[in-house]
Amino acid sequence: MLRSPSNVIFNIKSLIGMQFDDSYVQEMRKKVPFSIIEGPRGEAWVEIHGMKFSPIEITSTLFARLKDVVLMDQFHDKLKVVITVPAFFSDHQREDIKTAGERAGLEVLKVIDEPKAAALSSTTIKEGNVVVFGMGSGSYNVSILCVSGVNIKIITQIGDRSVGGDLFDNILVDHFVKQIMELYSVDTRGDKHAMMLLAEAAEQAKVELSSQRKVTVSIPYLTASAQGPVDVHFSISRPEFEKLVHNLIEIIEDKCQSILKEANFGDKDINEVVLIGGMTRVPVIRRIISKVFGKHHSTKVNPEEAVVIGSAIQAALIVEDQQEISGDMIPLSIGVESAKGVFTRIIPRHTTIPTKRMVRVPVRCSNGKSLRIRIFLGEHVRADNNKLLGEVEFISNGGSHQGLVDFELTFEVDENFVVTVTARNAGDELEAADGLGKVLDILSVSVRKEVMCKQSVLNAVNDALLDWPMHAEKTLIHAHLRNKARYLICSLHDVLSVRKDDLPADLLEDVTKALTELQIALEGDIHVLKDKILCATSVQSAVVAANIISS
Repeated sequence: MLRSPSNVIFNIKSLIGMQFDDSYVQEMRKKVPFSIIEGPRGEAWVEIHGMKFSPIEITSTLFARLKDVVLMDQFHDKLKVVITVPAFFSDHQREDIKTAGERAGLEVLKVIDEPKAAALSSTTIKEGNVVVFGMGSGSYNVSILCVSGVNIKIITQIGDRSVGGDLFDNILVDHFVKQIMELYSVDTRGDKHAMMLLAEAAEQAKVELSSQRKVTVSIPYLTASAQGPVDVHFSISRPEFEKLVHNLIEIIEDKCQSILKEANFGDKDINEVVLIGGMTRVPVIRRIISKVFGKHHSTKVNPEEAVVIGSAIQAALIVEDQQEISGDMIPLSIGVESAKGVFTRIIPRHTTIPTKRMVRVPVRCSNGKSLRIRIFLGEHVRADNNKLLGEVEFISNGGSHQGLVDFELTFEVDENFVVTVTARNAGDELEAADGLGKVLDILSVSVRKEVMCKQSVLNAVNDALLDWPMHAEKTLIHAHLRNKARYLICSLHDVLSVRKDDLPADLLEDVTKALTELQIALEGDIHVLKDKILCATSVQSAVVAANIISS
């Protein structure tokens, strides 16, 4: 982009469906480095390397690239998608977006407003009024929505297409230009390359000031003067930045106050606040939102991910509603509760019945000790939010030198929706005449009532989808870390139990300490567990380097 800024297109969404003579387009022409030209029917087009393209063509190319990326990991001929657009988009703009998606080979299920998608992914309430405040690079929008389960309705909204992160960046760039003039007696406004570097530095400084009180801007060889190359180096603090953008903050605060008056609401009528867009990480933005609406924002998902997760949930809801369940398919998954209460699917939903699945479960269990595994029916990432079918019990007959025992679970579902789960000790299979381990426990239960009611199935799926963003990342990441920690514990335990005498004294001490600390952290805070895993991994690498563990 620095080498050829005029041939790099960005923020194309702002031009889709717009006429060239629109005041917004004319104002945008003054700010962007690429060429915005008039199309054959008066539309706003762009020019790259002397070639003319419509916004639909550019957007379609982007969609096609995204489709290719997804298809690298998915085996489908066609993708079904939900596309989100800013709430202020006209019907014509929405139609152009849909056309771009279809040209890219996507099956567009629906085009929805970004605030609705954000509310769908981020709200922790089932009923009530939600404020969605979104600010990206080019604009901001404030919406008040009424939420009732998966039904979300926009009550009122207000925004400004001219105020966004780019405007904050421009103010910082102007400040930097003045600083450079004062410190180095150089005017960079006529140097396009230098201004591009300053724009990047401004955006980076703005991002860093969201988490730091003060940042330093350093750009070597920014430009040239009569004395030679100019290296710039100066600092800016968060209070200085907030003072520079004070007028913009006042405008945004006034808009937030006015939307409450327009809806005839007070801050007590607002049940939750949802933030979308990277600009909502700026502390002064968050302060005024909390001040006006009297609520802290939802932390269910990251602001940058709220809209895309919401559109994925909407797509899943639409597909689910269209799904025809045949009588020989089980409409809800059957699985077990694993580490930290995570629901692990064994027989996924929509599996044709009768069916049979077998899994081996490696666990740490002392000889003679029993272990109970709970069996659930449902779709929620948290096992306790699904229907408990029962539990089976294992009794260990011994394990490996690392304390691991392999248990075997066999799941069967017959044509009458009777679920049978058989528990065996996999270690007995060599002794059994039929080649199978000794049966330790059997669970048999009918789920016909649960799966034959379409509304109960739909409710279970919808609840799982709506709660997924809040639980999935934290739960699944913690489970992954615990599994990694268990592997390291087994590995270090092996070193101490089998090769203890081969270890140098200092390395023996490190292994013992790492193992002890990791075992303690296994059931504790996720951040502490991460640190202890890093320490244990480092110790394990040292052991490998010393040729104690064979690769």
